[in-house]
Amino acid sequence: MAKQRTLNEIRQEKNYGYRAPFGITNNVDQEATKQMVEIDLDEVKDEIVDKLTKDLHDIFFEHICDEMNKYHIFDIENYIIDIDDPTLPDELQEAWFEYYHGVHGDILGKLMRNITN
Repeated sequence: MAKQRTLNEIRQEKNYGYRAPFGITNNVDQEATKQMVEIDLDEVKDEIVDKLTKDLHDIFFEHICDEMNKYHIFDIENYIIDIDDPTLPDELQEAWFEYYHGVHGDILGKLMRNITN
């Protein structure tokens, strides 16, 4: 990104900050014009879509967790007194994990289908 010049710096130039349209005056502008022409628009679109898809997935994931936390049915403490209890069988913890994330996945799937329809 170009350095932001102060008003005083612009006043000291002979052209008072005016720059000719892109690609007209010198080799630097012509090189920049060539680079702009060589950009693959489909590639740029794909990059933007990939980034936004990841961002939206993270946002949806967090919002679903927040909404699930509002319902007592998804609060493990309603079923198990202390999840960190070392005497608690691993199978019970794994079963809870599978249940919670299975429901989370179902909600995310329905949300994605609603958005695409």
